[in-house]
Amino acid sequence: MRPGLPLPLALLLCGALLRADGLSDLKAALKGLPAPAKVKVKVEAESLERESGKDSTERRTTVVEDGSEGLRILEDSRPAAAPAKAKEKGGTRAPGAAKKGSGEFHDELRPAEGLLEQLEKARLLEEKAEAYEGRPARRLRLAMDLDLDAEARSHLKKADYEATVWVGPDGLPLAMDHRIEVRARVLLLASVWTKVDIRRRFQRVQNRLLVLEEHADVQGAALGKSFSAKETTRCTVL
Repeated sequence: MRPGLPLPLALLLCGALLRADGLSDLKAALKGLPAPAKVKVKVEAESLERESGKDSTERRTTVVEDGSEGLRILEDSRPAAAPAKAKEKGGTRAPGAAKKGSGEFHDELRPAEGLLEQLEKARLLEEKAEAYEGRPARRLRLAMDLDLDAEARSHLKKADYEATVWVGPDGLPLAMDHRIEVRARVLLLASVWTKVDIRRRFQRVQNRLLVLEEHADVQGAALGKSFSAKETTRCTVL
């Protein structure tokens, strides 16, 4: 009878076989985050929308506090009577990034929840070691799901959605890029085209994951009219 493998070597091989891929590590790290501690953050947002040759610009600075008792807006440069527009978490936000009814600034202050929703149906296409801004990281290329119903999908001519995530040694994301392009046919002959690029950088503060910076760029055309929008959001812990 041939002798078995030495115990240390056998354990090493088992560990290699059982080691999760980067996507599984990312999900596990996000789920393993403890209840977030209280934090106060300054959120600076700037948006530029262009439609039919007309530009519309909006700037807003807000100081918010988030903890176990919920989120409070402490300071807001927007007049109280002004209608809420782009920052209601529509528009340029990544698909699935905020739950319905979660409120403003949820994406910035508690991004882990939205990330887990986005990654639920993601497929790992490629994984490689690649430093991010000088820090050791793994780069994951993911095929993402647009989460459209059957009626919406029936109009699609093209729908591409990929994301790239840089994951740090602790399994949490350092940055994430979204690339979405959709072409659809509506009203028999009319067509709609939309391209969305979103780049997010994250920061770890105590036991919280927060957005550090986000850049969103939307371009498209519908019924012969073009439109575009750019939005930048920066978060500073106070």
